[in-house]
Amino acid sequence: MTLHKILAVLGVLSCWSPCMAADTSQAAERAAREMRYIASQFPGRLAGAEREFAAAEYLHIQLSSMGYQTQTQAFDTEYSYVFANNVRQRRLLQSRNVVATKPGVSGKVIVIGAHFDTATTLHEVHEGVFGGEQLQGLDDNASGVGVMLALARELADAPVQHTLKFVAFGAKELGLKGSQAYLEQLSATERSQIMLMVNLDSLLTGDVLYFNAGKRTLAANPAAGAARDRALALAAALGIDARSNPGLHPDYPAGTGCCSDQESFDKAGIPVLAVEATNWSLGKGDGYTQTALPDIPGGSSWHRPDIDNLQRLPQLLPGRLEQRASDSLRILLPLLLETSGARPAP
Repeated sequence: MTLHKILAVLGVLSCWSPCMAADTSQAAERAAREMRYIASQFPGRLAGAEREFAAAEYLHIQLSSMGYQTQTQAFDTEYSYVFANNVRQRRLLQSRNVVATKPGVSGKVIVIGAHFDTATTLHEVHEGVFGGEQLQGLDDNASGVGVMLALARELADAPVQHTLKFVAFGAKELGLKGSQAYLEQLSATERSQIMLMVNLDSLLTGDVLYFNAGKRTLAANPAAGAARDRALALAAALGIDARSNPGLHPDYPAGTGCCSDQESFDKAGIPVLAVEATNWSLGKGDGYTQTALPDIPGGSSWHRPDIDNLQRLPQLLPGRLEQRASDSLRILLPLLLETSGARPAP
């Protein structure tokens, strides 16, 4: 039984804080299970590679089985590979997005996205060290995809007012190619119907769970930070340590995020909610230093096959998968139920 059905049966649709703590346990278990499965069964999900295609097929099957109208969007893209002698080679490829739709009645749309590709090695001297076929990408980004699938399962039967679109993006690691391709395939009218984009990326390694708005949309209209502020309020009421970027770096204003697929939507003038785990108070204050944990040299597991895997990360961060899955869902489920019009805010 999904969360909405449970709440409807119990007659507690207006009760979110104690109810969410109890009702998300199975969803959190599902999210953690999906994280492990995607990382273990589809390592090396490089854009255009066979395992990226296989992962896309798996996501298509999963989302279709939940009752969503699901399609695969193929798109062509490219990247530049640098050999050790600095000779560059242009490499062409085809990647894909997986899009699952639950129609609403209002004409408005909420996009919930997570990229499923892992990093491609872009320089010969980095072979075996950054990116590549051995990279499981548990944190980046099986974690975001696992939470997205759990959200999709819980919201599948909710009577939403606004259309929900769950999008698994390909080729993010080549420069947000999947989210750019997704937006390019929409008409101007369709883009204008998107009221919010929620992006889930790298939820495990970072010391703190962050909720941020978009740099451009927030500067244009403070109301674009409403989803961020609501997420932080929900977290506070639930006793979950969640924060937003404190603005220690001049290029990244307080309360805004960067460097993942939400940026494509932010540039298109669409309000966003970026959900990630990192530590914006470390390093250069740019969000690229995820943790102060001394066992992770440089403070980051991104793109590192020796750390971002099922053997190393759970050893370094015991219980982190289950905890972050639970924390993310306890915040995001009530937020999306409210935002989609499935139930009123308390």
